[in-house]
Amino acid sequence: MKFQKLSENKLKIILSNDELPNSNNFDNFISNSSDAKNTFLEILEKAYDEVGFNTRDYKIKIDALALKNGNFVFTVTKLVKMKEKIKTAKPKKVLKNNQSNFAIYKFDSFDDFCNFCIFIRKSNLYNLNKLAQKIELYLYNYNYYLSVYKINENYIDIGKFYSSITEFCKYFSSQELFVSVLMEKGSLIFKHNAIKLCQNKFE
Repeated sequence: MKFQKLSENKLKIILSNDELPNSNNFDNFISNSSDAKNTFLEILEKAYDEVGFNTRDYKIKIDALALKNGNFVFTVTKLVKMKEKIKTAKPKKVLKNNQSNFAIYKFDSFDDFCNFCIFIRKSNLYNLNKLAQKIELYLYNYNYYLSVYKINENYIDIGKFYSSITEFCKYFSSQELFVSVLMEKGSLIFKHNAIKLCQNKFE
């Protein structure tokens, strides 16, 4: 079992096939809602202990992905806090857009970014223009930073995107202030949709 905290609101959990409780069959495990719920509660408690990812009093969304090597990837997204939802008067804007602001990922090299883009294309992630409003790549202090602005959580392959990108880089920040630093002191390599532009260079 492996935990990767992608942001304050997102967690990636990697489970091997033999770590599925009481079953070696993923479909059987998921179909038993009671067992699945209890198991995820235990896993989320471990996530809190190991990486400080707290889901208590939050509604959560879980996206599941089965990998070819037999492992399973679960992306956990924290939604509105239950207590705050009662107090808050109709947060229409947040729920309607269902978008976060910034997610910034740090690549050690340009080759790592290119390899990620090639992997995304081979993984058949389509309609990348629907992933986010803007995806830009910057060079700053000898590292490459991918700024993803207004991620669309309804994007059909959002779980696959999150599980893929952290194999090639590290989640860095969600602060808009750092984007300003990149714009002021960094060099813009690709704008608008950096992933798609990079993929086009290999066609």
